[in-house]
Amino acid sequence: MKGKDAFALLALILGVVGGILLLKVAIDALPRLLEGRGEISVELLVIVGIGIVAIAASAMIWKGSYFSAGLVNIVLGVVAIFYGKDTGGILILVSGILGVVAPRVKD
Repeated sequence: MKGKDAFALLALILGVVGGILLLKVAIDALPRLLEGRGEISVELLVIVGIGIVAIAASAMIWKGSYFSAGLVNIVLGVVAIFYGKDTGGILILVSGILGVVAPRVKD
């Protein structure tokens, strides 16, 4: 396995785990919504959107769109951290950094 492939695989894993952590927020809110005790907030929709796009961008890093998908994950990670989702946001941010750095790795 080449160096950039290893970085891309690590970026994929971190991005998917970070995205799933963000999607867990929606799964936790689902029972409250079904019982009628909760409401759909803009923050919940933003967090779910970030999770879905982060997973897709991580897959793009694995497929070879290193720089553009890495930048997307960096921005999404910063926004997720801003919304208070530190663990998922940091994982997505690191995934983006690895995606940007991957093509510059020498074997």
